Amino acid sequence: MQVAPIRTTTPAPKRGLLATALAVVVLCPLAGQANAAGFGGELGGWVRDAKGVGQMGAAVSVMTAEGRLLRRVFTDHGGAFVLEDLLPGSYSIQVKLDRFLPADLRNLRVQLGSRKVLDVRLAGLFSGLQMGNPQASEINDMSDDWKWALRASHAVRPALRLTPSKSDQETKRVMRKLSGAFHDTEAYAELSSGAGGRTDSLANHSDLGTAFAVATSLFGDNDVTLSGNMGYGSAVRSPSTGFRTSFRRELGFGAPEVSLTVRQLQTSFGSRAFVDPQQARDAVPLLETMTLGFGDTAKIGERTSFDYGFLYESVRWLNRLNFVSPYAKIRHELTPGRSIQVSFASGVPRPDSAVRGDDRLREQVSALGTFPRVSLSDGHAQVQRTEHIEIAYREQVGKGLIEAGVYQDAISNAAVSALTPDGFAAGGDVLPDLFSRASTINGGQHLARGVRVSYARKIRERLEAALGYGAGGVLTPGEGDLAGGAGDLRDMLKMQRAHLITASLSMEEQRTGARFISTYQWSSRDAALSPDLYNDFAARSDPGLNIYIRQPLPLGGGLPGKLEASAEFRNLLKAGYMPINTTDGGAIYILPAIRSYRGALSFIF
Repeated sequence: MQVAPIRTTTPAPKRGLLATALAVVVLCPLAGQANAAGFGGELGGWVRDAKGVGQMGAAVSVMTAEGRLLRRVFTDHGGAFVLEDLLPGSYSIQVKLDRFLPADLRNLRVQLGSRKVLDVRLAGLFSGLQMGNPQASEINDMSDDWKWALRASHAVRPALRLTPSKSDQETKRVMRKLSGAFHDTEAYAELSSGAGGRTDSLANHSDLGTAFAVATSLFGDNDVTLSGNMGYGSAVRSPSTGFRTSFRRELGFGAPEVSLTVRQLQTSFGSRAFVDPQQARDAVPLLETMTLGFGDTAKIGERTSFDYGFLYESVRWLNRLNFVSPYAKIRHELTPGRSIQVSFASGVPRPDSAVRGDDRLREQVSALGTFPRVSLSDGHAQVQRTEHIEIAYREQVGKGLIEAGVYQDAISNAAVSALTPDGFAAGGDVLPDLFSRASTINGGQHLARGVRVSYARKIRERLEAALGYGAGGVLTPGEGDLAGGAGDLRDMLKMQRAHLITASLSMEEQRTGARFISTYQWSSRDAALSPDLYNDFAARSDPGLNIYIRQPLPLGGGLPGKLEASAEFRNLLKAGYMPINTTDGGAIYILPAIRSYRGALSFIF
């Protein structure tokens, strides 16, 4: 049995006769109330075996110097325990667990406001029995997994990046418990502006907004996040607001998260309104959404992980729509560096749960500003729904990563963006886009199947590149001119086979810390919707040329935190803008991805 005191903090001693007299006068009346008021000290830590594995259910008894039992607690799933509100004095602790020898810790001094963290190692019943010494040929001090880690390198997430061990994670969790109610608090604030309307095939985004996010740990095992966004669509003068709160709890075998998101958009279409232009402004309907989410990750054995959850979404605009969007992903590691993954998703792709820190807060803020794609069908509002099924294989080969997958996308009420001439909306079912100067047309129901492969490589430190190829169905209009309105356009849209080439290049400038990412997607056919909507391979890209820049800025005055400027340029070359001639000599333009610009100033602390 080993006992290793990790940390002890005590208040500074008082000096002088006057300070001593005051301490006696103040502390004596409060001595009997210290426990109730929470002014005592703490003893805590974890109980582990000789190999460092936390032991659940160990009985930890605290006794006075005279041997009188004060309290008994039991360790949790990771072996952690906490004894709070102990009066100043000397204590002893006894730890008992079946299959282990008892452990006794004596002369543990507790002072007012002190916190002592202990690492208790239990010895097995037969730990002193030695059966024999291994031969030199039987000693293997380097496992195959470690040898592979030395050889391999991941193009996007390097294999040599240190991953916290279970004991390190448990140590951090215990320290968070002993640090009070709130710990590891992070905050993110952003002011952004843009032009062009950030509309893609899965969601709409405000192009001007003020956003914030705050995340903190509550009593060690609980993570609470609150975020908000106040945006404004400058192209159509549409203010929007959104708030999200989430609660996540560490349970050892999982970490379930529950979230609630509410959004509101004040639509204002002006002369392009599909309603009577003479109506009052307050008659224009509000777009309101409410999303209740649940997600969790479970470990199945040593090599299999299972992510699952759902979103219950309620959308009200002209009429109310309610639907459930489940998702699931199971990943199995075949051998070190080789894995297979089966996933199902519906609705808008969720932020990556593996991302932490300010990047995680940044993703949540970005997701909060997204609104569903809404269109009209027979005068009724409809929300675009997509169900995605995929099987993917990944393998690390030297410094590169090979990815291959097959997928199927079932799209209902496809929302197609288009620039339409005056009078085209008279035929009905043409809705002015909520965030740009384009219009939205219901494209009907479609099914797309495809395959994709990708190869990513880390060329040198801070420089990575990826190249991908895909073949699958894209939504494109047939031959001929458009004779009627939105209904005839919907009938023209068909799924056709197309080839896709994607490329990405990311780099970081070491001296300034600037990060630069450029992506490009080329398609052999013009498409009404962005193809392969759920592509998460290293070589993924939106249509056309896209550039993302992030530049840290100096923050003077000794202020905590960091300042960062960012810029996004989407579809700079207007790729995919597809004209369709009408029988009256005019034309409409299908826009799979609208060219847009966006800049932001972020403060992280």
